[in-house]
Amino acid sequence: MIKSFFRKFRSARMASKVAGVILAAVVVFVGYLGVMQVKESKRIAEYKDTEINQVIYVNNKKFKPTKPYKIRNEIVFLPLDDVLKALGDKYSYTEKNFGKIELRYKDTVYDLKKGSNVVFNRNTNEEIKMDGRIEVMEGKLYAPLEFLQDCMYVNILELSGNRVFIDSFKERFTYDWMKDNKYIAHAMGGVDKRVYTNSLDAFEFNYKLGYRIFEFDLALTSDNQPVLLHSWGEQGLKDLGLSPTWSVNKPTLKEFLSTKINGMYTPLSFRDVCKLAEKYKDVQFVVDVKGQPRECKNVYERCVKIAKEENVKVLDRMIPQIYDEQMLNDVMDTYEFKSMIYTLYKQESLKAKEVIDFSYENGIKVVVIDKLKLDSKFIRELKQRGIYVYVNTYNNTDKVKELEELGAKGIYSDFINPKTGENRYEVKENNKEEINN
Repeated sequence: MIKSFFRKFRSARMASKVAGVILAAVVVFVGYLGVMQVKESKRIAEYKDTEINQVIYVNNKKFKPTKPYKIRNEIVFLPLDDVLKALGDKYSYTEKNFGKIELRYKDTVYDLKKGSNVVFNRNTNEEIKMDGRIEVMEGKLYAPLEFLQDCMYVNILELSGNRVFIDSFKERFTYDWMKDNKYIAHAMGGVDKRVYTNSLDAFEFNYKLGYRIFEFDLALTSDNQPVLLHSWGEQGLKDLGLSPTWSVNKPTLKEFLSTKINGMYTPLSFRDVCKLAEKYKDVQFVVDVKGQPRECKNVYERCVKIAKEENVKVLDRMIPQIYDEQMLNDVMDTYEFKSMIYTLYKQESLKAKEVIDFSYENGIKVVVIDKLKLDSKFIRELKQRGIYVYVNTYNNTDKVKELEELGAKGIYSDFINPKTGENRYEVKENNKEEINN
């Protein structure tokens, strides 16, 4: 019995010690939490509600947060919840122990921590340090603007007029062709003082001059084959020396290709263009298709079919000109074209904001404006959003210089030499020399 008593006594003492240790640990932990809460409260108190001078737009819409902006050490913090919601992308975040936060945005997971300026991207295994910190205030996740730009790869543009544009629009198209090509050969370029021929002769002549971007027009023959022609209008046919009766009774593909333009130039079909693209690897083509939406889509469907029979990769060097959102969708339904131009000449009046928003949201970086709708303010606004202006169609070198001063990136031309910037006919005529190609 005595031994049993002592065993019980020792067990009770051990249990008492364990309980004491646990109690002490709890006290320490609670004290630690209290200290941390005090520190966090002091840190949060450093953030003040603020008004900002900038007007923020998210996905081209004026942004109105549900909670105020905050400022600390001259760094402005945005309620991240509201921004991500406005972007319309899938996101969520979970608060974990010790101030840790797991943020999921699209397909990426970020490890954050309250009061920390370090962000860890699990997908790329990359750690990024910011000037500002991550915080949770008033039930909202707050972050500095740099978090969106440097960590989440959201597009941010700071423009004149204290405007900031935030968006997650994708880079849909490429525009490498702009770099070394200020001039685009209009309708394959002029030849022998003639325009709109869209002919093989015009292409070959202007290629030798140095053009590498060629615009051409497409129309369908009576047997629904795409050929290079500006239109089936009677006057246009007459100007090209073609039968005006074709305005009523279109020719077949064979009839069209067997008739010389202006009695001397070789006409082209879209199949011929595909073969040219195969032969001339350094050339790209701007494609202009006019007509009703269904008709335009039909033309592109036939072009894609022909290209697949020749070499579908040539389509990667075709740049469609679209006139509106419907045409953009129709064209992209036929093939994933690598570049795109938005041309405005059909629009009776320009609505600058609509044009800019449409282009920006769809990743279109080139718009074409005709000579009657030029506006330097509009050009500047486009340029600020990373959108460039080409102008059609100019052959006067003095006017081209004026357009460049207004901010035009490039020119559609019939006769300007892309290497010298001179109109070969202007020079000849000024010198009263005979003009020969």
